[in-house]
Amino acid sequence: MHHGYRFARLLQADDLDEKGYRLAAQALRFETVVACGYRRALAVAADGRVVDWGRPPYRTQGWPYVRKPARSLRNVRAVSAGEEHYLALTGDGRVVAWGDNYVRQCNVPADLPPVEAVAAGAYHSLAVTADGRVVAWRDKSYGKCAVPPDLPPVAAVAANHACSFALTTDGDVVVWGGGSEKLEPPAGLKAVAVAAGCRHALALTPGGRVVAWGENESGECDVPPDLPPVVSVTAGPGYSVALTVTGDVVVWGGGKWLPRGVPPGLKAVAVAAYWIPLLVVTPEGRVMVWSDEAGDPRCAVPPDLTVRVAPSDMPAGNT
Repeated sequence: MHHGYRFARLLQADDLDEKGYRLAAQALRFETVVACGYRRALAVAADGRVVDWGRPPYRTQGWPYVRKPARSLRNVRAVSAGEEHYLALTGDGRVVAWGDNYVRQCNVPADLPPVEAVAAGAYHSLAVTADGRVVAWRDKSYGKCAVPPDLPPVAAVAANHACSFALTTDGDVVVWGGGSEKLEPPAGLKAVAVAAGCRHALALTPGGRVVAWGENESGECDVPPDLPPVVSVTAGPGYSVALTVTGDVVVWGGGKWLPRGVPPGLKAVAVAAYWIPLLVVTPEGRVMVWSDEAGDPRCAVPPDLTVRVAPSDMPAGNT
């Protein structure tokens, strides 16, 4: 069923492609190839390696830490970042984790079957197996690792510091954990994508409309009324980001966290946010990063980095 969901998304991408929305078609075919944690950003290079940059890794004396398995980490198709730990999903469905392991969030279950999708919360990890099951491990506060036993087959997952989110193959958004901060989705919501901010969440409907819920202190849930159809969403602390069918990046909310300096007219095929920075992938595979913090080392993208922006049977760029 999970593969059926992916096929449905590809059919939608092909439809957009036929209408001339090449950037949108690329975005719908995209795996998560960029991510950002509290200290470091990472990306999947065109050759399948994981490249990371930013502040030095966080290591507290006496706390467990897992080193990045640089030489053995190849053929990566997707990445996700928590506060101080990182997940990579390889082409053969294997999950690799490294970084801060204070609550054993890097201890991937030894019996984990092949995986189709991953998501890192602040201190916990989620994986979607090939048969649509969700597996969660370690930090059990707020109940965010207590996967509902009656959860239907799942297509995608997302996470923040307190909640876990699942998008079922039927398009329902299911949330667990959170305690008093549980971000229960609006009734009747059907979605093709979901993103988790710190205290708010976004969903993308089959028609390309963005739905937001949760805390709205900085206007992060005030979706622009004139927003064109959207193909991808991401959320940071107090701000929201949408990637439209024409490849435009639209940011709203923000307060003190809002990324500064995003140029008007920028075209993109992927967007990602976790803590403060906003990461964008251009149609040519270049990674660009903006932050509200002057001199943020996560903005210093390695100059020779290029990410894979399209499947081998589809040329990159806009035509």
